[in-house]
Amino acid sequence: MRVHPTTLPNLDAHGQFVAALVGSAKKAHAAGAVLRVADANPGAVAAFGAAGFLDLKTHAEGLLDHLIQALTFARPALYADQVGWLKQAFVARGIDTTALALLLAALRDELAAELPPEAAQTARAVAEAGLRHFESAPAETPSPLSAATRETELAKRYLLAVFEGRRLDAIRIAEDAIAAGLSVPDLYSKVLGPAQVEIGRMWQRGEVHVAEEHLSSRITEQVMSIVNARMPRAPRNGQRVLITSANGDLHDIGLRMVADHFEMQGWEVVFLGASTPAEDVAAAVRDFEVDLVAVAAKLVLHVRTTAELIAAVRGSVAGRHLPILVGGYPFQIVPDLWRLVGADGVATSAAQAVEVGERLVVRPPGRSRERADGTPS
Repeated sequence: MRVHPTTLPNLDAHGQFVAALVGSAKKAHAAGAVLRVADANPGAVAAFGAAGFLDLKTHAEGLLDHLIQALTFARPALYADQVGWLKQAFVARGIDTTALALLLAALRDELAAELPPEAAQTARAVAEAGLRHFESAPAETPSPLSAATRETELAKRYLLAVFEGRRLDAIRIAEDAIAAGLSVPDLYSKVLGPAQVEIGRMWQRGEVHVAEEHLSSRITEQVMSIVNARMPRAPRNGQRVLITSANGDLHDIGLRMVADHFEMQGWEVVFLGASTPAEDVAAAVRDFEVDLVAVAAKLVLHVRTTAELIAAVRGSVAGRHLPILVGGYPFQIVPDLWRLVGADGVATSAAQAVEVGERLVVRPPGRSRERADGTPS
């Protein structure tokens, strides 16, 4: 079967081609890998119970999704990080990691056997990186609420109210903190943000379920709406930023925090929210005449769609020379990933997003755009 991947600018065509090959038969590769595990160690599959084969196949497909991203951008860390996350999830849930180690090796062998020789060599190298990381990855993710600070105690109280369904109490905790002098940026970065990270960690460990995660997100959104109505704003600076995430990325709390930080510094914000199709972002860039685009990717699985969004903006007349800023967890895993997706800068926090955005937009005539660290590109 011939595969014709849609190539992205400035990326290695071979890696994109191998990624497309793997993706075209992902389910078959996943099933083949689990069969290899069953042949090598039947007990490893049986340990998962009656649904053992399907459970391992689901894990295999998820790993392949991350491996595809790693191949696309030639950054094995995008795959290795998911390996480490799964290892921690297995340990936290009391699942023997032997099955995961066998599955990782089986995926490597399956791709080596089923892909054409040159493609197999490339995919095997990424799979091997995942195996090496499995051995060295820590067995547990530290809690962001371990420090003994006033803000940490607030975050713990806030989470307890959320998990007990006490919505009004959770809102009051945030309101009282602001009234007592806690700044909005500190509320976001030291209370609400760490609380959301802790919820993700608890979900990884199987300590909360999806309904609890959804409830916490909705309450946090309500808190932020109340804070937004009261937060201090600098005089308008005449700059307009469009904020969104790529199609398929449904996480928007971090986006809202970034939007509020820009508003506090006098920017006009065009907030599209999460999961916006690339062509619609390009249209919005034209229609709203923005000065900056800020795009977030919450998960590794959204890196390629982020690059496609940026390519769509770059392909439009209005967005051809527009500065684009990116942020999110994948860009912390791979420090130079922002360059590979075609952005002009990267930020690791909402506050830094404003700082980098101001450097990218406000520059003397004729001066080149700046890198994320402020040096000329």
